[in-house]
Order: sequence, then C-alpha cells, then structure tokens
Amino acid sequence: MFFSGVTYAATMPYASLVGVDTLGMSPGWFATVMAAGSILGTLVSLTLGYISDKLPDRRLLVLATALAGIIAHGMIYVWPTQLSFMIAMALVMPVAGACYGQCFAYVRVYYVTHDPKRADFMVTALRMVFTLAWIVVPPLAGWIAAEFDIFNVYLASSLSYAAVAAIFALLMADKATAVQMPPPVRAEGASLLSTFALPLGTLAGLAGLVVMTAAMRILTFTVPLFIVGDLGGTVTDVGFYAGITAAIEAPCMLLLAYLTTRWTKETLLAAAGLVMAAFIGIASILTSMAAFYWLLLLNGLGTAALMSVNIPYVQDAIKGRVGLSTSLMDVVAIAANLLGATAFGLLTTGGNYRFALMVGAGVAVVGAAIMAFGNMSRLGELRTAEAT
Repeated sequence: MFFSGVTYAATMPYASLVGVDTLGMSPGWFATVMAAGSILGTLVSLTLGYISDKLPDRRLLVLATALAGIIAHGMIYVWPTQLSFMIAMALVMPVAGACYGQCFAYVRVYYVTHDPKRADFMVTALRMVFTLAWIVVPPLAGWIAAEFDIFNVYLASSLSYAAVAAIFALLMADKATAVQMPPPVRAEGASLLSTFALPLGTLAGLAGLVVMTAAMRILTFTVPLFIVGDLGGTVTDVGFYAGITAAIEAPCMLLLAYLTTRWTKETLLAAAGLVMAAFIGIASILTSMAAFYWLLLLNGLGTAALMSVNIPYVQDAIKGRVGLSTSLMDVVAIAANLLGATAFGLLTTGGNYRFALMVGAGVAVVGAAIMAFGNMSRLGELRTAEAT
C-alpha cells in the first residue's frame, strides 16, 4: 500500500504541469486525454471487479494491473512526448488505475476470511499507510522535479509499480495468502440481477461521492498552476502543498475512525464535502503562499474523510461482492476524474485559475447536498443496532 501510494503521490500533483507546462498541451487537450482515460477506466474497473470475484486467485489481477503501471509511467519517462503521454494516460493507465482498488479488495477478503473482526481496522490502517506516501513523496518529488527533471516523478512511479508487482509475486508463492469470497446466495425465485442490486440511498451516496471527488479533481488539476501562476510559488511549493495535506490527513483519519463509531458514514461524507467547499472557495481569493499553507488544515480534514470513510462505505454497496463493490471506488474516482478534467479544460481555457477554484467549491457543495438529501434517514448518530 505504501508503494501504491507512491505511484499517486509522485505523479498526481504534477500531471497538469507535465502535460500543459512541459509538453505544451493546451488545457483543453490535456483535459480531453484525461477524460478519455477516465471513460475507458470505468469500463476496465467494473470488468476487473466482476472478474476478481470469479477468479480462484485475485492476486493475479493486482499483479497484472501493476505491470500496466510499470509500462504506462515508464513510457512517459523514457519517451517524454505528447504522444507517449496521451497513449499512457488514455490507454494504459485505465488498467493500472485498478491496482489501488484491487489491493484493497484483496486485503478485505483476506481479513474477512482469516480475522473478520479486524477487517475494517486493517482497511483503515492500510489506507493510512497509503497516506504516509503522500507525506514523504510529494516534497521530495517536487525537489527532484525542480532541481533535475520533472519526468523523474514518472520513473519513481514506474519503479513503485514494480515493487507492488514484486510483493504480490512473492505472496503468490504462499498458498495461505490465496483467498476468495463465496458467491452471494440468491433468494429462491429471484433473478441473477438481484445479487447486484444497489439501494436508492446507496446510488445517491455514490453519485454524491462522484461529484465531491470531481471537485477535488478540479482542485488537483488547477492548484499546481494556481500556486505557480497566481500565488508566486514554485514547483517545490506544489510538492510541499501535497505533503503537508497528507501529513494533516494521517491524524485526521484516526479521528474519523473514531467518529465512524458515533456517526453514520453518510453524515461524515456530506460534512467532508462542505469542508472541501470551504477550503477551495477560500483558497480562490488568497494572494499569498503563507495564507494558503495555513488553509491546508481544512484541506487535510476534508480529504481525509473523502479518501478513508469512502472505502468501507463503497465496500458495503453490493452485499457479498467485495471485489465488484471495491471496484466502485475506481468507478467513483474515474467518473470524478472525467468530470473534473472536463471542468478543468472548460474553466481554465483563458488561464483564469481562480474562477476554476470558485466553481470547484460550488461543485463540492452540490455533491454534499446529493449525499445528504439522498440519505436523509441515515444522517446523524449511529443507531444502536448499527453501532453493534
């Protein structure tokens, strides 16, 4: 999970700087490439999620997706052109992007099989390990990008995917780590589709997650350019922004782990959307890096909730289908990437990054509202039956 975190932490803060500033793509073309990858990634993720619940050994999918990551980001490093960036991000990374979700699906199934009482705890703990990579890597990657070559961040990601592949290859040598969930039992007379059913409240929650995460994507794509262009910062500041946010996330996740025993996940996620809206909205009117750094307290709290509470929320979506449910994390992320990249392309065509952030704040509010109004009966404190 740490190396999986490195693959994101080394590259995501710099994607728009590489595509737009370094390779010379227009914001609109960059957004189109990212959107195309998102569309394909949605289909790939659902397919792999369904397959993972059928395969006798789900570790094979983690290995395959990690190999795709080696190829995609290795291609950008070895062949740094607009064409390689387009091929990697639109065609290969949709497969590699499923590695994150399939790792969590494997962890969930392993602990449900061997130690069910620890399953939720271990998923949360490993999400914190993922976050540790975001504390360590972005400042280091920012320094390397500024002092040497920005494409080195893709080398770091490719090597990290190689580490994930090596770890799972070693796991496959141990038969005890081969686990799988039994298929869900279909009620007598019920159709096959009934085993894939999603309640309306869950559908609303997933839609709200997509919209709130899209606001975060608008932030992710816009803020590096905003820091460099509007706040007078540097590429190194971009790395510190990501690292500081992650450092705040880690203790916030501990707080959220406690709050999930008191409040429903829907309540926490809707509140997270409002916190993100406050951060993005206030950031859009700032004029100095110093003030921006102080504001990262809000960013860390909101991001921690949307990136940790969402995991058990999504994994419970389709009963008895952990792999397919977990793949919905990828679907949410990919759909959000599609919306966020499209919005980024439209909103920043004239180079107005402040306006893009203002719209991002509004999008976060809309997502929180969808989550809240679609789950009114689920808002508030946990009921006794749920808590036990």
